[in-house]
Amino acid sequence: MKNLFWAAALIAGSAAPARAAFEDLGAGARAPGMGNAFVSIADDVYAIHYNPAGLGLLERPQLGTSYSVLYPGLQDASTLGTSFIAYAQPLARGRNGTLATAWSALTLGSLYREDSLYLGYGRRWFDLGERGELYGGVNIKRLRSTFGSFPEAGSAVRTNGLVGGGQSDPLLSGQRGQSAIDADLGLLYRFPRRFQAGLSVKHVTSPNVAFAGSEKLERAIDAGLAYRSLWLSLAGEMKLSKSASGGTRRDLIFAAERFFATLDYGQFGLRGALGIGSDDWRQLSVGSSYRINKIQFDYAFLIPVGGVKGLSGSHRMALTFHFGAPTGDEEMSRDILEQAQKLRERGPDYGYESGAELKPQSLDDPRLAAVRGLVLQRRYRLAQKALTDFAKNQPLSPALVRLSNRLGLIASYYPELPEPGGKFDANLIKALRGFLYGEDRAAMMRASYAYSMKPDDALISRFIDDMEKAVGLKADRLSRGHPRGFIDEMLYRVEFAHTRGDLGRAEALLKDVLALEPESVTAIERMGSLRDQEGRFLEANQIWEAALKLETREEELESLRGYMKLAAERAGGKVLPGSTAPTAPDIATPQSAPAAPRRGDPRDVQALYQKGVEHYARGEYLQAGGKFRRILLIDPENEQARKALEKIDRRRNKP
Repeated sequence: MKNLFWAAALIAGSAAPARAAFEDLGAGARAPGMGNAFVSIADDVYAIHYNPAGLGLLERPQLGTSYSVLYPGLQDASTLGTSFIAYAQPLARGRNGTLATAWSALTLGSLYREDSLYLGYGRRWFDLGERGELYGGVNIKRLRSTFGSFPEAGSAVRTNGLVGGGQSDPLLSGQRGQSAIDADLGLLYRFPRRFQAGLSVKHVTSPNVAFAGSEKLERAIDAGLAYRSLWLSLAGEMKLSKSASGGTRRDLIFAAERFFATLDYGQFGLRGALGIGSDDWRQLSVGSSYRINKIQFDYAFLIPVGGVKGLSGSHRMALTFHFGAPTGDEEMSRDILEQAQKLRERGPDYGYESGAELKPQSLDDPRLAAVRGLVLQRRYRLAQKALTDFAKNQPLSPALVRLSNRLGLIASYYPELPEPGGKFDANLIKALRGFLYGEDRAAMMRASYAYSMKPDDALISRFIDDMEKAVGLKADRLSRGHPRGFIDEMLYRVEFAHTRGDLGRAEALLKDVLALEPESVTAIERMGSLRDQEGRFLEANQIWEAALKLETREEELESLRGYMKLAAERAGGKVLPGSTAPTAPDIATPQSAPAAPRRGDPRDVQALYQKGVEHYARGEYLQAGGKFRRILLIDPENEQARKALEKIDRRRNKP
């Protein structure tokens, strides 16, 4: 660019290259530091620009601001820059999606300006269980471009081959502003194991952004794949758009990002990217971050190494504010750092289960087959000797040291154990095995359960003490004289979690109970009740059918069959294959047919209703629902019981 006026004319004129107006220059500084390969990551407020589906990942509000200096040092001293500000507000901590708004501006001195106003929304549309999650999002944008008044506009047309020779340019001396409405769409798919795929379609409406005549923004497609871990991201992205020559421009970008977390001094981040593409386009990008508490500063430097010549690159700076409570990943990050610090302070390195880099060596390593065989025989002292012999001829990796320390701790308490003779022995052996495999939480839960059976066993008590120090977790040891046993206490906590509306916690506790006691009929029945309250009636029936095979109390069997019938009715008669629940024809009773037989004594209805109300008042909704369902078995037309169940359902669906 040799002249500021002609730079403005190049951007504003209808004869400008196809990507001159509202070209995608990125947003913030974190994503530009990754070469703008962000469509498959899109996990912060700047997702509103890159992929609105990523807004659905946010769990707490964020405010982002950024400023960029593009290509400083131009020969004519032009100043080209961008500004961006965005705010994202998750609804019900993201369960109902995230609403966001943003404004961006591109300015060329006082001569030319482009403004974009965004309104975006993203959320999780489908939870596919073990197959992953699908997020979707949309942006609606108002685009406006303007240029200033300058004397060259009056003599901008060539005369006798000279520029500025006489006539005014009808474009530059006419209307100086124009607006258009635009839209973007985005999808983000999170695979079960660390991978994410993203797709964004920009300028869906192909708006006309010309000051005179027609110049439509062509659709642009970004598609990418990313690998994510707690502190590392690797991404590859393909950008497809219309080139200046009229063909399809293809840009391919590879990017990496790594955060280095500290417990007391925040997180430091480094990132970089290489981009190659059509029209001899090549670009290097580097960036850095510093984040402490709820504030994050990002910087990026982008320099073209092909195509445009003689430029010194672009500088981008961004400041992002995070509001509200920490996210799950942030809590996990801090937890891992705290555990790592405890490990360093403690002396021996036992490792920690939450980070792959802190886990002990796996016993499933084929080279450790002899050690694993002795562990399965419960001969821990000999297993430790076999591991020591193996390690003599191997480099001492940290993972191998952790396994040796864990095995040594076990052998110091239990050199050898006999065949399990009961629940105590079986749970102790499973706890030891889980500890060796780095499954610390499950191992601690097993050990706590075993301890509850023999609270006077000094050996297991001391072993749990050392295990707590080793992995930084607390055992769940019930106090002497506790009114409930270990399993009953966990079931009590299920009710407490349900009372608080924390269905996720209630389900996690039930899964723990079933891990300890797979045939706990009470836990199975309550898991079915959870599914029923969530509106997943077919799953509830399947779970209750499993409970039928284990339940021995006739009254409970009758209740289960009734629950299944009601669930089938609420599901429209659809039941899972093999289910014994009634089908739609069995439930539907024509007026001419005899009424369905009542199950139970009608005199019990009042007492059951009173007990249901008492459970409801105490917040014991699972038990309350059970009483009201039992009433409907006796009296299917009981309106009070039906309304009570509907009230529990409404409470479940309340954000």
